[in-house]
Amino acid sequence: MTIKLAYALSLCMFASGCGAGVAEGVEALSAEDGGVVVDGPAPDPRTDPATATPIVGAGVITLAGGAQSGLADGVGTSARFNNPANLALGPDGNVYVADHDNDEVRLVRPSGMTLTFTRQPGFSHPFGLAFAPDGTLYAQTDSDDRGERSIHSGMIWRLDRRTGAATPVARNAGRPRGLLALPDGRLVMVDNEHHVVRLLDPRTGAMTDLAGVHDAPGFADGTGAAARFDQPSDVVLTSDGRLIVADRSNHRLRVVTLAGVVSTYVGTGAPGSIDGHWSTATFNLPQGLGVDADGNVFVTELGGFNVRRVAIDGMVTTVAGVGAPGYADGEAPQAMFFGMEGLDVSPDGQTLYVADGNRGGTEASHRIRRIELVDDKL
Repeated sequence: MTIKLAYALSLCMFASGCGAGVAEGVEALSAEDGGVVVDGPAPDPRTDPATATPIVGAGVITLAGGAQSGLADGVGTSARFNNPANLALGPDGNVYVADHDNDEVRLVRPSGMTLTFTRQPGFSHPFGLAFAPDGTLYAQTDSDDRGERSIHSGMIWRLDRRTGAATPVARNAGRPRGLLALPDGRLVMVDNEHHVVRLLDPRTGAMTDLAGVHDAPGFADGTGAAARFDQPSDVVLTSDGRLIVADRSNHRLRVVTLAGVVSTYVGTGAPGSIDGHWSTATFNLPQGLGVDADGNVFVTELGGFNVRRVAIDGMVTTVAGVGAPGYADGEAPQAMFFGMEGLDVSPDGQTLYVADGNRGGTEASHRIRRIELVDDKL
């Protein structure tokens, strides 16, 4: 999942050290839970020399995790995940991961140190993540706090940034795995099972439809219920106030205004990974979205196994991936990915993070990948 404008609106939070509560309040797993033993609070990467140095270097690297599934905190490839399905880059510079099949939210520091952030009874199968401009972290789970898991039982939570404790915000939300926090406090929810874009007021729990019709997949531009989507999967907000939605099975990116007006942003509807101008470029099952401070949109393709960039100048380019499933770090054009369900990007558009899980299958892919771009690769 993506920066959702919060990163661009909250650059001052880096300078003010607003992420101190996370580092001081999160504790590592105990030995009997399968994690590493840490006496007292988890080490702070800004003060602890063992974890303070970020991993650097251009190209694609594995920041954390590996081929083997499991549940273990640690540094780099010693950490274990079980289908990390999504992620969000926090205003503190840490990556927050929806570790879907471990029923946890994990925290990965720039050094590759992985810690458990949220683990509690009733919090199960997380996917959607979104930071609000004020730093509040919201999460979506496929299961509700009573243990029910269906396409109707999705739940929205507010996570305490210091302790990781999850508080229910809304029940029976469907399957809104794409989340976005608006500057006015509302949440945009993109429901891939019910093919709608909805709004949630977390203060009251009230949900309203913005565009699309429940359980009526299709393709149509229009306003409100006249519009149609087919498995919309993620959403970001550009600096000019437009919602960009990854309309996965329509192989398009769509624009949705807060008045519910839907239009096609890019993609012809034919599956493919053809670069070029907006009018001719194609996508193959676009899934995860990220947006930088300039409004460039980054996209993962479940069908193309690439990371694409939709620039504000109207050009679509492939920035990472060979177009085939697998695993390979190195130069971005030669890298290989598998899961690619979640994506986020730094404000300058140079650093991308990908949740490279196994899509709920049996593939040996349980990694968090980092893509460091250089100007001549854009």
